[in-house]
Amino acid sequence: MDIELADQRIFALDDRLSFEEVRQRAMDRRTNAFGGGLGALLQRPKADDIALLASQRRLEPFWHVACRAKYVYERSRDYVVPASGSEVREVTVLGTTFEVADSGRTARAFTIPTTEHCREELFHEVHVDGVSGVPVADGPAIITGPRTEVDDPMTLTANETVVLPPEHRASFVIRQLLSEMLKPVQADRVDEESIALERTDLYYRPIWAFEFHWTTKDRRGVLELDAITGQLKAGEALVPKLTRMVTRDALFDIGADTVGLLVPGGSIAVKVARAALDKGY
Repeated sequence: MDIELADQRIFALDDRLSFEEVRQRAMDRRTNAFGGGLGALLQRPKADDIALLASQRRLEPFWHVACRAKYVYERSRDYVVPASGSEVREVTVLGTTFEVADSGRTARAFTIPTTEHCREELFHEVHVDGVSGVPVADGPAIITGPRTEVDDPMTLTANETVVLPPEHRASFVIRQLLSEMLKPVQADRVDEESIALERTDLYYRPIWAFEFHWTTKDRRGVLELDAITGQLKAGEALVPKLTRMVTRDALFDIGADTVGLLVPGGSIAVKVARAALDKGY
């Protein structure tokens, strides 16, 4: 089997909402920082009793991995062909005569030995949250927007930005994808068996978090707002700033020497390729 690895890239998605826009949206909905349910109905805070304590911009990671597989092979199969009627005893096909016999079905039939020439091409891609490992539903849409390719992950921490490290590295995502792309084939001869990882990209999406203080109850709450989609939700707490960034090599823990651990069995030839891909995809 040939496995081709694509370029390993990091992208930071650009904010589509300015800080003033996200701050205003958070201020307009600041009462939502203190939960819902029956308790919130009985003790609903007044907006004037809520003060903004702090704001934080952070980058949350998700993976975009795309894979294409191709299998070309041959196998021998006997085709059972029903005769046109019960009176047929022999059938000649391309100069070869075949005896018609009782096939155990309603019609008599003859058997032709054949060689099937098979070709299967598969494609699958995933967008996976780097922290939780769950699918990112809006991933296909947001990666088409403005973005900046990042060479050094340390540059992402500029302006006090908090960068969340992926709990799931590239090997985890690729292993899940390969489990769907690798398939046993029933073949007498395999002419081609290859897998190309066309995308191994790590994206960071910008999230703003705002911490509020309900002064009359001395309670604190957090609202999080996606700077791309504008989606707002209650959060738990501001994330502490990391003292050290994860290196690129640690993020992309997949290479020619580790693919064999992800693909059990078989003879594997790995090509670490600089794939000629459309940069705008």
